[in-house]
Amino acid sequence: MTRFNAKVHLKGLEYYTLDSTPIVGPDAAYCEAIGFTDGRSLCPVRPEGDPEREACEAWRVGRAKDTGRVGPTWTRNGQFCTGSASGCDNHPENQYQLLVYAGGGGTYNVCAENFACGEVVVEH
Repeated sequence: MTRFNAKVHLKGLEYYTLDSTPIVGPDAAYCEAIGFTDGRSLCPVRPEGDPEREACEAWRVGRAKDTGRVGPTWTRNGQFCTGSASGCDNHPENQYQLLVYAGGGGTYNVCAENFACGEVVVEH
């Protein structure tokens, strides 16, 4: 099973950056086998910096419905993020991140092609 951890990653004056990580499990044996030896049963598909991480995430997450890029689809209050008029925009270099413009508060959902999702509420 896949789900997402989503959070406000950076707070800037013009926009906040949201970040998401696909999480798999519960499977403590899998997490340990890929390098998480702290007993967790929910973990990213590969540790940060692992050369297989990008390919594994692409396989688990698929492509965003709005941009077609590898990574999740972000929505704000049920609508695609299309730029400052919508209050948010997909990060230009990383589909796992989202830019939330000043005044762009609301509920943000991040979802994989298989409908596994995560949510973060932003007051901005």
